[in-house]
Amino acid sequence: MGVYSYKALDADGRFVSGELQSDSVPAAAAHLVDLGYIPLETKERAASRGAGWRRYLSIGRLNPKEVTVLIRDLALLLKAGLPLDDALKLLGDDVKPAASRLLTDIRTAIGSGSGFAEALAAHPDTIPTEVIAMVRVAEAAGGLETVLEAVADDRARQERVAAKVSGALRYPAFLLIVAVAVLVFFLLFVVPQFAGVIADFGTEPDPFVSVVLGLSSWLTENGDLVLGVLAGVALLLFVALRTRSLRNRLVRGLGKLPGIRGVVELRRTAIICRGLGTLLANGVTLTDALKVMADTAGADAEPISVVLDKVRRGGRLVDCLTETALVPPLAARMLRVGEESGELATVARRCADFYEGKLGERLDRLAAIVGPAAIVVISVVVGSLIVSIMSTLLSINQIAL
Repeated sequence: MGVYSYKALDADGRFVSGELQSDSVPAAAAHLVDLGYIPLETKERAASRGAGWRRYLSIGRLNPKEVTVLIRDLALLLKAGLPLDDALKLLGDDVKPAASRLLTDIRTAIGSGSGFAEALAAHPDTIPTEVIAMVRVAEAAGGLETVLEAVADDRARQERVAAKVSGALRYPAFLLIVAVAVLVFFLLFVVPQFAGVIADFGTEPDPFVSVVLGLSSWLTENGDLVLGVLAGVALLLFVALRTRSLRNRLVRGLGKLPGIRGVVELRRTAIICRGLGTLLANGVTLTDALKVMADTAGADAEPISVVLDKVRRGGRLVDCLTETALVPPLAARMLRVGEESGELATVARRCADFYEGKLGERLDRLAAIVGPAAIVVISVVVGSLIVSIMSTLLSINQIAL
């Protein structure tokens, strides 16, 4: 379905123009007639050059925080009594170009006869599936502004957790990069200064120094090859992070590493409980909630799909979660209480709060351990290299004397 611009006359003979979504030019003209307009000109809106690359590179797209702000602002405007179209138009007057294009496309789709949820579904790269599901329920039952406010609060909470996770991982990653850079600098520029002196005296250095000298010589002779390999690895990593299947495999692999496994389990439990509680609290059925979660779970999509299939066959949710090992035993017991009491949504959200708190504590402990440990390792490695080379030089000096 494409976007078509049009010029037409309304029932009072006034000139109007705008855009609508349709499958073809004739279909767009027919839709204008159904709306009571007399079409004058209808043509497809030209796609901007490089749109595919911009989409792949995420250039000109809204980030999740900006989407959360838009949802919250829209909820406030709807609570103030503005109609949906007026609220979208008012938001579009004072936002960045990417947000303005998104709001314009949504207004165009609504003006073409689509529902709000259907208009949001046309932008799957920007609007998550769970938001669309809750908006669809709100359109049927009413209370769109309340649902949007709940969505904004939930997204803001998830963003705070994600920021805490990334912040805890950023410092060790920085230390690792600095350590590698120091070692490469030492091998390329410092060790060669001593290699010539050791070679002139013709003495046989100890095995550790021999390995360091050999590695330094190899890096000096094959610097272009090393840079090419590093560039290729960086490109492959970029592609992997942009490709869903590869990204999910990478996340699953990292989640099996010691020290990270516990963090991944806590975050997965918090996300599952939070998503389940939010969707159920806003009127989404259990099977639809599980389907939405499976579509947006990333690396955990397969086990959640298994849970969905078992629930559809008549299984109890908590039993299915336990069999697939998606949540730890304590979370399963909490959810079982909610399922048996009919308060699954409330208990799931409290469970999410509990595990988000545990996740924050685990990240604080991990950051407190990894940072000093990385500094100690870097100091030991660099110090060992310096001591070994200096010891070799001192032994050569004693022989010369």
